[in-house]
Amino acid sequence: MISNWYPKSGCSSARRVAEILVAMRRRASGLWFTLAVVWLCTCITPAAAQNLKVPFAALSPNYAPLWIPDQAGFFKKYGLDVQLIYISAGSVIVPAILSGQVDVANMSSAPALTAWARGAELSAVGVTSNRLLHVIMTRSSIKKPEELKNKKIGGDRYGSLSDLILRAALRHYNLVPDRDVAVIQSGGLPERLGALKVGAVDGAIVTGDTALEAEKLGFHKLIDLSQLPIQYPSSTIIVSKSFLAAKRDTVKRFLRGWIEGIKTAKTDKEYTVSVMQKFLKTSDRSVLDKIFEVYKTVHEKIPIPDPKLMGVALTQLAATVPQTNPLKVEDFTDRSLIAELESEGFIAKVYDGR
Repeated sequence: MISNWYPKSGCSSARRVAEILVAMRRRASGLWFTLAVVWLCTCITPAAAQNLKVPFAALSPNYAPLWIPDQAGFFKKYGLDVQLIYISAGSVIVPAILSGQVDVANMSSAPALTAWARGAELSAVGVTSNRLLHVIMTRSSIKKPEELKNKKIGGDRYGSLSDLILRAALRHYNLVPDRDVAVIQSGGLPERLGALKVGAVDGAIVTGDTALEAEKLGFHKLIDLSQLPIQYPSSTIIVSKSFLAAKRDTVKRFLRGWIEGIKTAKTDKEYTVSVMQKFLKTSDRSVLDKIFEVYKTVHEKIPIPDPKLMGVALTQLAATVPQTNPLKVEDFTDRSLIAELESEGFIAKVYDGR
């Protein structure tokens, strides 16, 4: 019977396949043998890697845990062919997720929360950073936040994380955005720094190496948002609920590679610096060293969405999105995949018990 020729434990063992071929040769000939060989070859051919389009929202060290698995081959290890796409604002990424143009996104929670509050079917499945490291840089003649009145501040697109927390910071100092202070959509981090350098704006909200570069150019830190009572889960993995339902295993495999990237970003300085040098386009080793030391403490070892912190962010959105009030943030966060990876021992294995 042909059924007796099937491997007892799959088709992964070359030795077992060789034994089967010998048995076949003894028991069959001609067409039967040819068909059997074709079947075996089909069985042992590796499945093609699944393509994933993955946008990220800023040229910021926050996204090093995404860049690293792309460069190191961690995603490929889990059967994924990931195409990273730089889209400089989460408010642009959200429609791409909902339309199916991209599959998984690494972005701040703010634009996704805003869209979800307005009815978009989105889920946050992982969060690697819950701290804000943004600063508002100005020329040295502006010495107090109150002196920003009637000035222009460069930010990102409306609805992005940088835009939302800039406005929250201004309100903290009793400055009304767009009335007391002009908030200018200046673009991504490099563009904001460029606007500040040429005097198109009086200040800009920046982070990471861009903030360090601004200091080197003589600008000073007027407001440090890490010192304000403003919290946002910033580097978040967002998917549509329909994609998660249809491709849950794919999302879980993506998270495996991403978690390996987080571990590398926390523990392997030389490799992390080399990857950041490529994506941040800076060769200033002193800047890259400082960034590594700061961000290795920011990246979460177990990057599970925290409903409490996400709830704080949702509450802060209420000023601009009134429909947030009756919502439950637990309906936006899906903790199950990271929880499974933790309970299965995957995260402990990645960190080798450390």
